[in-house]
Amino acid sequence: MKRLYCVSLLVIGLLAFSAVGSRPFAQTNMLVNPGFEALGGSYDGWFTFGGGPNISTAATDNIIHTGDAASKIYGEFTGCPDAGTFTTGGYGQLFTPVVGNVYEFGGYSFVSSADTIPGTNNCDNNRCIAKVVFFNATVGGAEISSNEIVIGDYSTPRDEWIEFSVSAIAPPGALRVEALILFLQPLCDGGSVFVDDCWLYESGPVVEPNILVNPSFTGSLAGWEIFGNVYLDTRNWAVRTPTGCAKLFSTFVPGSDSGMFQLFPADPGSIWKLGTNSLTTCRENPIEGTNDNFITSKMVFYDVDTLELDAVETVILDSDSPMGTWTHHELIGTAPENTVFVRAYILFISPSLLGGAGWVDDISLYQTGATDAEPMPGAQGITLHQNVPNPFNPTTRIDFEIEKGGTVDLSVYDVAGRLVANIFQGRLGEGAHQVTWNGKTNSGTTAATGVYLYVLKTETGIASRRMVLLR
Repeated sequence: MKRLYCVSLLVIGLLAFSAVGSRPFAQTNMLVNPGFEALGGSYDGWFTFGGGPNISTAATDNIIHTGDAASKIYGEFTGCPDAGTFTTGGYGQLFTPVVGNVYEFGGYSFVSSADTIPGTNNCDNNRCIAKVVFFNATVGGAEISSNEIVIGDYSTPRDEWIEFSVSAIAPPGALRVEALILFLQPLCDGGSVFVDDCWLYESGPVVEPNILVNPSFTGSLAGWEIFGNVYLDTRNWAVRTPTGCAKLFSTFVPGSDSGMFQLFPADPGSIWKLGTNSLTTCRENPIEGTNDNFITSKMVFYDVDTLELDAVETVILDSDSPMGTWTHHELIGTAPENTVFVRAYILFISPSLLGGAGWVDDISLYQTGATDAEPMPGAQGITLHQNVPNPFNPTTRIDFEIEKGGTVDLSVYDVAGRLVANIFQGRLGEGAHQVTWNGKTNSGTTAATGVYLYVLKTETGIASRRMVLLR
């Protein structure tokens, strides 16, 4: 049974890739013969492999979206029924990509009730996929990264054309991009899929602000506090963008979740947006069918003592998620009164302690409203400046102004919200002040390299900022 969450201002993007919104019709279709109509019905302009690719015309199957022809593809019937040893057939076109640009491959697919795909399980039965894949050479070479989407399987609605789209960002080192239609046949079952009116569009990168450290897991999980079973995965099929992603699975311990988080200063009234990309795949430990594992994204708001004030949360992956496809979700929340910190979480929850895994990549967190230029509830009468220098070693100066004299507390916290040092505690008059931190903890030890938060608390409000200590 799925858990339900109370979410404020929730926006969920169910696109195959977050960088692409609606299909950019104004752009030029890069594909040659996108409707398979050349030469009276053919794969002219496409490369094909295997015996599965065929053509549907009025004289054959007569299943066509528009025009005079469409593609028809089915299994190779070689190497099966031994799962995992089947031969894949398909077709595609290749191009030279621009690193950082987004490539969207789409079209229309059709599964006929006269030649249906049997089965009850996505990963163990026939399926047709559309895929965008990048290679590190113009000919041959190794796959760097990819994204795919199932466009026909046992669960696809019958006898209707369904639009599909899958997108991916060209990573560094990509010298070739291929738009592919593949038919996977783990068992010697029948069934076919028709495809027509395809497109491949190229668009420039969409870059959003991001305050997370190592949001794309570039070669490590550095910057994240992790617990339970969270590991770096650098396999090309597992990453959304190279050179890494985070793989999460159950702790197999009752009442214990796996997850990761980062913590940042936040002001009351500030509005935050957490973006996530998640994947479950037939390649390894899929979450599907009756598997009740799920992954959530969550933002928690804390006061100066790191007591939870409020939280927003949403499921980003479960057994209903599309298989093999990166899906994008966005979570938006507003910091309540007395907020000092916001913590961004990714949580793997396993109610029945089942197997199955999920992957996340390219996480983003940023403030979308109530900027530093705007007065915020709970921070009136305070101006807290960025420390100088920043990064620093071994000391740094913190400047601030208060409009009303009184009791002042200036303290340093680590990214987990633990108190590191009380820099100043006492009474100060109104006006400008400066305090120096020597990089020492309350116990007198030297603080380690890392990101720290400094929090100024007065009788009129609270303000906070982030600094970096480099040893």
